[in-house]
Amino acid sequence: MGLIPAFKWRDHDDDVWQSLWRGAVAEFVATMIFIFIGTGSVVATQDTLGSSTISVPSLTVISLAHGFTIMILVYTVGEVSGGHINPAVTWACLITNKVSVLRALTYIVSQLLGGIIGSALLKSILPPELQHGMGCPGLNPKLTPGQGFGAEVIFTAIFLFVVFATAISPFAGKMAPLSGGAQEYGPGKLTPFAVGMTILVLHTVGVPFTGASMNPARSFGPAIVNSCWANHWIYWVGPLVGSTAAAFIAQAIFLSNPNVIYKILRVNRAPTDGTSSNTGGQSVQMTTQKPATDYAIMKEDEQEISV
Repeated sequence: MGLIPAFKWRDHDDDVWQSLWRGAVAEFVATMIFIFIGTGSVVATQDTLGSSTISVPSLTVISLAHGFTIMILVYTVGEVSGGHINPAVTWACLITNKVSVLRALTYIVSQLLGGIIGSALLKSILPPELQHGMGCPGLNPKLTPGQGFGAEVIFTAIFLFVVFATAISPFAGKMAPLSGGAQEYGPGKLTPFAVGMTILVLHTVGVPFTGASMNPARSFGPAIVNSCWANHWIYWVGPLVGSTAAAFIAQAIFLSNPNVIYKILRVNRAPTDGTSSNTGGQSVQMTTQKPATDYAIMKEDEQEISV
């Protein structure tokens, strides 16, 4: 197994009909709620995302609304779907072989539909004079599109790095006894808190620059409902590139067998048993390597991993 494993089109054990539709509905409802509350916080403060003139109270309200909503929703649906609520998260799980192509497509469609419905619900309860752009993320006029793209890449990469470290890494349970105990691995009870606080902090920094979307569904829903397509590509390409970068880093640090790194760096280790073979008068050392372990996050019957 390399740093990025090959895609699996379908997991015959996990992708049964009952599991897929429950996960899809959970992702749809959670994303709908997130978009409704997140964009609602922007509308309620009557400010524009990506504005250098946004007030500190408004920035605080928007950051708190997004961060705490994600935390609550991950606690709510995490046991059903994994609590992705973001196509960038699903994409990162796909390219690290944590979900199948079938489940990833199901989740992403559900998330995008949830974003549209959540934004439409918000618009349906507001008169035009109170809609204020429906919370569409926008690029600060002082930034170029390239700078905005770079910001979304960095914000999303930081977010996904935390997701991998606290939710997907098999060593997450070892990091704090409260997140599963010293002898357990995988998602812990503090994972939603860590993820939510990361979203809160990144919104505090990123809202004045790009709106800190980090989530294509967060941008796509309001764009469909309110026809705000300016620089929209930033909010798709940026999060997907950022999540891909985070996936490569996390795969190397948290998910791959350490021997994979040695293979990539072409470092040969001496055999543990001290054996060697002679070929043509030259001594050649034989290296014995332990097979890589494939850690799966979405399987309910996750096996215990010994370290």
